[in-house]
Amino acid sequence: MAEQVTGTVKWFNDEKGFGFIEQADGPDVFVHHSA
Repeated sequence: MAEQVTGTVKWFNDEKGFGFIEQADGPDVFVHHSA
């Protein structure tokens, strides 16, 4: 299982299903939505 992170969505492409979360105390995190 992947590590859980907390932050703010920096940007997300709903059509392609991916984006980045901006953490307050760390690097941006790549995210991908899969059904």
